[in-house]
Amino acid sequence: MVVTSRRSWIEGPLPWLAYLPFYAMPWFWKPPGDTGLILSIAGIALFLPVYLLGYSAGQRARTIAAAIIVAIGLVLAPFGGSWTVFPIYAAAMVGYLQPPRRAIVAILTIAILTSGVGIALEQMTLWWLPGVLLSMMTGFGTFSREAFYKRTQALLASQEEVRRLAGTAERERMARDLHDVIGRTLTLIALRADLAAKLVTPDVAAAQAEMRAVADIARTGLSDVRAALSGTAGGSLGHELDLSRDALKAAGIVATVTGDPHAIPPDAGAVLAMTVREAVTNVIRHAGAGACRIDLTTDDTIAGIRIVDDGRGGAFREGHGLTGMRQRLAAAGGTLEVAWVGPGTCVAARVPVGVA
Repeated sequence: MVVTSRRSWIEGPLPWLAYLPFYAMPWFWKPPGDTGLILSIAGIALFLPVYLLGYSAGQRARTIAAAIIVAIGLVLAPFGGSWTVFPIYAAAMVGYLQPPRRAIVAILTIAILTSGVGIALEQMTLWWLPGVLLSMMTGFGTFSREAFYKRTQALLASQEEVRRLAGTAERERMARDLHDVIGRTLTLIALRADLAAKLVTPDVAAAQAEMRAVADIARTGLSDVRAALSGTAGGSLGHELDLSRDALKAAGIVATVTGDPHAIPPDAGAVLAMTVREAVTNVIRHAGAGACRIDLTTDDTIAGIRIVDDGRGGAFREGHGLTGMRQRLAAAGGTLEVAWVGPGTCVAARVPVGVA
């Protein structure tokens, strides 16, 4: 994730130095003594590097810098300058501290020390109380801004994570759909081409018909690939069952379908259709089966399908196809079970009726 610069120049330490001359405002009506002037110059000379270096430092260094700045203000309190300027700078610095309770404690401590010194020196309330209030306002203002910044950064990070996950999910969807579409299309093309090759000599007309079927399958496959890339893959269950019957017949496998695909709602049927596509492709390519039965079931809440073959079955490794089926069904709130049923394999899928 690309994060913008944490602070713009106006949020840095330099613009706020414009308030430092307020320290000398009382001197316009009551000039300082020599001691007060010398100490003030020394205090400001010490304040500037401590403030500039401590503003962007780590928490420990920032805390030490704020403590030094408060001390400068308290030392200069008896000498006639507007000494509460320094606690205000210190409060602004500690407003960035984390965790938040540390910043709150530091701001309140600065306010209490400033009040205590003003009272101890018996200064007029109007002389030190505005500084206390401004210290708290500045400190808590900085604290609120930092909290807002943290929340904004967290929100931006969350949005970036959502975008990343959405992109990953879309790539996985495309991979699953393309795997199913291309796998079935190439399997059918290979079967039809092999059959056409066998028929070239004894039955030219049948061979020509098979090659036309190969061309039709290729065109249909191209259309399916385009649909998968656009996110519209997944036809009706009835249509998919018709295609599966034709594919099984071309592979020399006897296909039996029980149940009414039209009784299954279209949304659930679209999910099951893609399951049928991959399961039947696996039967043709891997099972070595002579027969395949497809059973459809549905009620008010669940639609299900079972694809059972009489092939070699036994132990197998779950590949991309089964993983894709499982992920697609899980996304729709459904389940997938694959079991060896003694000479063959049973693939059972269930999905809630009314999936989006």
